Amino acid sequence: MRKMLIPVTLVAIVVAVFFAYPLVNEGTKSSCKALERRALTLVSRDGGPESLIIAALARQLLRQGKARIAAEFSRQRNPDVPVTLSCTINYWHSLFDRDWLAAAIQEGLN
Repeated sequence: MRKMLIPVTLVAIVVAVFFAYPLVNEGTKSSCKALERRALTLVSRDGGPESLIIAALARQLLRQGKARIAAEFSRQRNPDVPVTLSCTINYWHSLFDRDWLAAAIQEGLN
């Protein structure tokens, strides 16, 4: 029984970090809301002053919402995965490949 304690504890820690990091890093209570904030950050970093203004307006709009935009985005990208897990996966994907999320958003707009 003791031999299983360390691996089970490690797996529990990894799962907790996997789900908690996006929430803590973006200051949200939802992984989809964290994905929306991450998307705004990545999209606004590449443009000039007008991107910052658009990002500020978008932040105000997203504050009123319930992360429906990111939830729908994640649902379309991973239809067979629960939305919370899909948003978390997409968030982590955007951490390792910053250009992916901006490109996916542009692709969805066209």
